[in-house]
Amino acid sequence: MRIGSLFGIEIVVNSSWLFIFALVVWALASGFVPFQTAELGAVGRGTLAVVTALLFFGSVLVHELAHSVVARTRGVPVSSITLFIFGGVSHLEGEPPNAPGEAWIAFVGPLASLMIAALFWLVGRGIGPQTPAGAGLEYLSAANLMLAIFNLLPAAPLDGGRVFHALVWRWTGSRLQATRVAGMVGRVLAWIVIAFGIVTTLMTGLGGGLWLMFIGWYLLQAGSAETMGAEINQALRGLSASDLMTPPPATIPADATADGAFEQVMRYGGRALPVMLGERILGLLAMRDMDRLGETPRERAYVTSIMTKLDAIEHAAPEDDALSVVRRLAMGGYQQVPVIDEGDRLLGLVTRESVLRRIAST
Repeated sequence: MRIGSLFGIEIVVNSSWLFIFALVVWALASGFVPFQTAELGAVGRGTLAVVTALLFFGSVLVHELAHSVVARTRGVPVSSITLFIFGGVSHLEGEPPNAPGEAWIAFVGPLASLMIAALFWLVGRGIGPQTPAGAGLEYLSAANLMLAIFNLLPAAPLDGGRVFHALVWRWTGSRLQATRVAGMVGRVLAWIVIAFGIVTTLMTGLGGGLWLMFIGWYLLQAGSAETMGAEINQALRGLSASDLMTPPPATIPADATADGAFEQVMRYGGRALPVMLGERILGLLAMRDMDRLGETPRERAYVTSIMTKLDAIEHAAPEDDALSVVRRLAMGGYQQVPVIDEGDRLLGLVTRESVLRRIAST
């Protein structure tokens, strides 16, 4: 869900964020001692809890904005920021060009959280920690301090993991070697967090242990994904779309009926097939396109009336950078990206299978 933009960066709220927001509000309203002991009614406690939770997630947003703004100053485009169950993530449209740039982009987030923690503590002390508002501000100070400390753990994709990656990159001179070392350290820390969560749950029976196991599992999965992504980037660096493409398994002529095209698609496992007029590609036909028929019988409709037209399809030129094509393939959720020349002639398809085969051959 898009909620707006700041500095030209789109702000998105994932549905999982709503769950954690509601959980924080409930915990503050029902279990935060300063709110309970003050002479506040249920409405007052609920209002303070909502405001406190909003300020906390606003702090998370500032943390991510710090990453994004510094990334832009270092020449790395930023498309959006997403708030989700584990906090937030800045979507960088590229990689830092050098180790110092990566280190600063990563470190500025925890630095921002530390500054916010200090600000909330000073304001809370000024108001008075014995008041509900002052106690709420000191809670926000402690929460931001914990956020900064946690993010400085050397485990990808946490900020500390990226700082550690930058340091190893600077020492070794190899981005890939740094990713492997940082990934190994991150996996060890993730298993430590999981083990601590298991022990906590067995000894106390509290839900906090389960939450630690969940965080450890997330770190384990995310760290492994980053290492794999680095390996893929290394294998594809310097290649173009033409190096990844493979011939289409079959094509559909433009004068085919929807009935015949449906049989052709089914014959090749439901994969989308190119619709061709001679050597020119007009579009792609997938199983979902059959829904456009409505009540029209298949034998009476031509494939050109239901296909997804070329201008609505993500496609690539043969000289396009392989990494950008793979990124489009992954982020867009496509099964294939057609590679075409200036005359719309189909040269081949980049598929997930063709990418994996190319990586395996390197």
